[in-house]
Amino acid sequence: MTIQRPRGTRDFLPMDSFRRNAVRRRMQEILEQWGYSEVSTPTFEHLELFTIKSGPSIIDEIYAFQDKGGRDLALRPELTASVMRMYVGELQKAAKPLRLHYFGNCFRYERPQRGRFREFWQLGAELVGSDRPDAEAEAIALAQELIKSAGVSGDLHLGYLGLIRAMMRTIPASERPTLMRFIDKKERTLLAEKLQEIGRDHLGLLELIDLKGRRALDRAAEMAEDLAKMSDALLDDGVAAGDSDTASAAGDRAARSDRAAPADLDLAHFAELVDLLATYGVEATVDFEIVRGLEYYTGTVFEIYATGLGAQNQICGGGTYSLAALLGGQETRSTGFGIGFDRIMEIVTLEERPPAPVAVVFVPQVRAEAIRAARALRSSVPQPIVLDVMGRGLGAQLKQASAIGASFAVIVGPKEVEEGRLTLREMSTGSQESLRLGEVAERLARRKEGGVP
Repeated sequence: MTIQRPRGTRDFLPMDSFRRNAVRRRMQEILEQWGYSEVSTPTFEHLELFTIKSGPSIIDEIYAFQDKGGRDLALRPELTASVMRMYVGELQKAAKPLRLHYFGNCFRYERPQRGRFREFWQLGAELVGSDRPDAEAEAIALAQELIKSAGVSGDLHLGYLGLIRAMMRTIPASERPTLMRFIDKKERTLLAEKLQEIGRDHLGLLELIDLKGRRALDRAAEMAEDLAKMSDALLDDGVAAGDSDTASAAGDRAARSDRAAPADLDLAHFAELVDLLATYGVEATVDFEIVRGLEYYTGTVFEIYATGLGAQNQICGGGTYSLAALLGGQETRSTGFGIGFDRIMEIVTLEERPPAPVAVVFVPQVRAEAIRAARALRSSVPQPIVLDVMGRGLGAQLKQASAIGASFAVIVGPKEVEEGRLTLREMSTGSQESLRLGEVAERLARRKEGGVP
């Protein structure tokens, strides 16, 4: 019986792994240039880490289980929560801001389809400790730079949750999660029907999410001004209509404190971010339909889309959030993002190929000398050096060298050992010359530097 890999997972063959590592190296170089340090977290975490921020319903979407000690654990469905858990436990006293990046496999239990797997890889970054638009602009510009390094073009859409959530305060609290989910999933028809059902589209929510670009920002400023002037009566009516017919005095005070204060609706921060992105040379479409659907996001949110992926074309998402306090730490504003590495790899164009190996071939009686030559070349030549381990004869070794695409063969025989020299054969032409070990290393290094495989 042949055992198959689990559904929703993949095997990466040598060329697949080379391409993935090459793209990751490019991205890691950029992250290091921007001052971000790599961190790693466990593949599984306590289940509570994910339910505390997303609610118990997430259990249906992830791999959750009990270990042999009866502890509730889960394979990580994303990495932001794990990184912030690590921050709260280990890094709260570190100088701010903290610039962190990570790469790892994540798991979600969902129906596999193109671009969506049960095991997938995420690359991301977190800028911890700043609530300024400068931090948001840096994180978003960095995300675009990483995507561009893979030769992928991304369409950036930028949203701001402040106004949307202020509008939601006029809506019964029990209805808000459903409406936010409809907005996040772009279910326009269901959103319109729900707003009509509860009679609450007088604020222009549908109009706002329909607008895009500078016009959306200008109209948002007008809506924010109108909303800030609304009476407490309207806002209190929205809360009372949703949750209880007999609110207590404390509940009444809480409802009034939930009013859309002008400070909550100030879009100056968001407008400044848009201007800063232009300074970074980043083009962004203002789009208030971007809400990310997670409660811990607090202000700016963004998503990046790419062509060539069909309906599942989102390759990056992130925003500004407050998660540390929820995990037992001090209130800390952060901005971060995650890049869907697998989706990037579906459309990346990469001309780079693995370097061709050099084969050290020999006859059995000089095997020790061949091993010593291979060791010396591995320490000085940037190409892979391979040595026969199958007990083949000299002719069979040369045939194998051709089969694996070797650029050169270094031949070690009794004559070469006696003369203290090696024979370097170019596989594509068959030409060869007798050289000392140091000369062979120099010749191979020079050919590599000159772009010759």
